[in-house]
Amino acid sequence: MLNGRLVELRPMIAEDLGFLATLANTTSVRANVVGWDWPVAPDGQREWLDKAIRDPKNHRLTVTDLATGKPIGLAGLWEFDWHNRSAIAPIKIMPGLAPKGAGTDTIMLVMAWAFYEVGLHRVHGSILDLNAASLGLYLRRCGWREEGRERESIFRRGEWHDLIRVAALRSDFDALPDAEEYVERVCGTQMRSSPAPLVNQWQAAEAVARA
Repeated sequence: MLNGRLVELRPMIAEDLGFLATLANTTSVRANVVGWDWPVAPDGQREWLDKAIRDPKNHRLTVTDLATGKPIGLAGLWEFDWHNRSAIAPIKIMPGLAPKGAGTDTIMLVMAWAFYEVGLHRVHGSILDLNAASLGLYLRRCGWREEGRERESIFRRGEWHDLIRVAALRSDFDALPDAEEYVERVCGTQMRSSPAPLVNQWQAAEAVARA
């Protein structure tokens, strides 16, 4: 469990499936996510959950309201690249359910977890040019940087839109004024200078390979 100021991030459970199907099918959410798919059928969600739990390259977490315990979104780390220590770090928050500031709280928790617990060097993602809320959240509030733009690459709302590539390094996160607080929330105190457990595993594996 990862506890922030407003939200908790925890593993997905079967009781979340109804909410997650609704989240995926909500028009305002579908309009702003990069990937497009057919509407989700609730009957297929259990099979999806079983596959997601066993997927080693994606780790999804349910975002819950810390005050009520009710699910309000989805976050996590997608498409792990273990060699280069990077992953995609997207979030989906249900409009109208989340307290103000929940998006920032979620991203900060994911970054602290990614950099100081999992041991990643870089997190990245893609945002539609029409999604002003996400651009403000990632770029202005959470220290991410724009790295490139794919012109007119996504068809949405009957028009073509640019896809903006964004990313953050651990050094970008460390420069944020609240970084220390979130590292302590994820790792406890006196963990900031210690290598993450997975980094130790990578170093041991590399040593064996060189022997």
